[in-house]
Amino acid sequence: MGVKLLHLALLLFLSNLFPTHSIAQGRKSSRAGQTFRDCTECPEMVVIPAGSFMMGSPENEPGRNPAEGPQRKVMIQKFAVGKFLITKKEWAIFAKETQRPMAGGCCWAELPGDSLKPWEMNSKASWNNIGFKQDSSHPVVCITWYDAIDYINWLSKLTGHTYRLLTEAEWEYAARAGTTTAYYWGDEASHNFSNYGTDTNFGDGCVQGRDRWLNTSPVGSFPPNQFGLYDMLGNVNQYLADYFKPSYINVPTDGSAYIIEARLSMGGDLSDMDGTSSCAYRMVRGSNFGDSPQTLRCAFRNWAPGPGATLRTYRSSALGFRVARAL
Repeated sequence: MGVKLLHLALLLFLSNLFPTHSIAQGRKSSRAGQTFRDCTECPEMVVIPAGSFMMGSPENEPGRNPAEGPQRKVMIQKFAVGKFLITKKEWAIFAKETQRPMAGGCCWAELPGDSLKPWEMNSKASWNNIGFKQDSSHPVVCITWYDAIDYINWLSKLTGHTYRLLTEAEWEYAARAGTTTAYYWGDEASHNFSNYGTDTNFGDGCVQGRDRWLNTSPVGSFPPNQFGLYDMLGNVNQYLADYFKPSYINVPTDGSAYIIEARLSMGGDLSDMDGTSSCAYRMVRGSNFGDSPQTLRCAFRNWAPGPGATLRTYRSSALGFRVARAL
C-alpha cells in the first residue's frame, strides 16, 4: 500500500475512533510560537521554546515574600501551553461527552441570599451556577484539582497526545516570557493588562481602565505576553502539578514538578498545615480578579486547598486551569 493510502487509512481510522471531533492534520513541525489544535474542540496550544531563566524574585522586589526564593537558574525543555485558560465552553463539551454529573460545593460564590462567609463552601454553587455573570468564553472555575486531571486524561485519550498540567517552573517561565520584571509588561501593576482586584481590600474586584469586570473576564480580553499567552496573570488562579513546598530549597532545576511527599513543619499563619503532607496540596499560580497587585506578580506563589478542604472537595470561583502538552 502506498504512503498516501496508508495516510488515508489512518485518517479514516481516527475519524471512526473519534467521530465527534476532527483530528488536526498536516502539522509536521513544532516551531516556537507556532499555534495548533489537536482537534476542532481542543484547546488552542502555543509552542514554548526551550531555554533557561531565573525563577523566583530578587530580594529587592516590592511585595516579595520568602517563599519566592532563593532565586535559582532553571532549564526548561520545549513544550506547548494552552493559549487561553480552559473555558466554560470547553469544559461543557467534556462534561457532556463524559456524562459528568454537576457537582456542587464552591467557595467565593455569590449566589442570591448567600449568608456564608466568602471562603466557606456553598453546596448550591457549581461551575455553571456561581452567582455572577459568565458566558461560554469565561474561564471555567469551581472545579477541583482532580476535576482538572480528569479533563486532561480525557483530552489525552481523545487526541492520542500527552496532555498534563504545567509544572510550577514551566508556569513561571511561560508567564515571564523572557522578561525579568515583576509583571510581564513591566514593574507596575496595571488594569490595562490584567483583571485583578483593588490595592487594599482582598477579594474585591476592581473596574478600571481596560478591566471592566468585578469577577471573571472572557479569556483573551487583555494583551498577551511575549509568548502569545493570555491571562497568565489575573482573571483566575491556575492549578499546577507540584506538591506544596514553602521555598525553592531542594526543588528541581530541570523544569520538572516537585512531587516529593514530605511531612510539613509550619507555623504562624500556616500552622493549620503543620504535620500534614506536602502531597495534600498543589501549587497554584497567576492570581485572580479579586487579588492585589502584590499577588499578581510573576513570582508570587500560592496553593490549594484552603483550610478544612481536600484536593477532591476544594472548589473556588477564582480557581481554574490551563493545559500543557508534551512535544
